[in-house]
Amino acid sequence: MCDGIKKNYNTWIWHGELTDMQSGSQSEPFDVEMGDSLEDMICDIGQESFQQAHAPMYDTLQSDSKKHLYSGCKNSLTLLSAVLSLVNVKAKYGRSDKSFSSLLQVVHNMLPEENTLPKSYY
Repeated sequence: MCDGIKKNYNTWIWHGELTDMQSGSQSEPFDVEMGDSLEDMICDIGQESFQQAHAPMYDTLQSDSKKHLYSGCKNSLTLLSAVLSLVNVKAKYGRSDKSFSSLLQVVHNMLPEENTLPKSYY
């Protein structure tokens, strides 16, 4: 009960699991560093199985994990990490698809013109 399902289980914060260190207050700003965790996520379900079942999506995810959000982006922010960070916030705060698409449009317009951020949630 105290150690979860497995003793070596890692808390997966991207789906809203709370860590032991978190308090109930969410008023502090939070900075999400996604890094290139695509490989970790795919390993969790089995790379070969994922590739076979979702070949076109796998290629897109692989490509998006290497594509910079915009040319000259000075940090390691990729299209995939930016979208995953935004979708995490959408899920955490229960934003509707319509409001999230509006937010994406606003953020897209704030970034340099050649940015790769999608303009809608669809």
